[in-house]
Amino acid sequence: MPSSNPLLVELDGVRPSIGRDVFIAPTAVLIGDVRVADRANIWFGAVLRGDFSHIEIGEGSSIQDNTVIHCADELPTIVGRDVAVGHGAILEGCVVEDRALVGMGAILCQRSRLGAGAMLAAGAVLSERTEIGPGMLGAGVPAREKKELTGQAKSWTEFAAADYQQLRERYIHNLEEASATDADWRRAASRGR
Repeated sequence: MPSSNPLLVELDGVRPSIGRDVFIAPTAVLIGDVRVADRANIWFGAVLRGDFSHIEIGEGSSIQDNTVIHCADELPTIVGRDVAVGHGAILEGCVVEDRALVGMGAILCQRSRLGAGAMLAAGAVLSERTEIGPGMLGAGVPAREKKELTGQAKSWTEFAAADYQQLRERYIHNLEEASATDADWRRAASRGR
């Protein structure tokens, strides 16, 4: 992980664990038992607080800006592989299966589950102990299964995380360049130039 300086906080002797080629934005905060797999990306203002249990972010998943992820006593939050969690979403003590898409501002309550390749619409609230099945669209407050995903809607679940992989690589590259430029500037400044 390049030197983006996110806030990684140890709690009760447990620090977040970060995989390879991960991008974590400088303003993201990860606390306690947070497990981030390879190639995941966690964006600006996101807060992942693994204090009561643990949080898992699967390989290649994208946790977008201002998302809040928490867990509950003996109730971890699990985000599978290649998942896209939209801006401002809230997840607590729930499961998001592989290749699912969580819309902007959506809320997943304790013991809820979003199935593989499913989509939870922007602003939807998935109530406690509610499930949206694999490949289905969930929408509403409270969220209910609306229909099977097909066509372009289905492709969103397949490509959303992939689009953020390209962005992750771009940010990692730019941070590496910025770090090199900052180091050159510091050396020049220390020589009085």
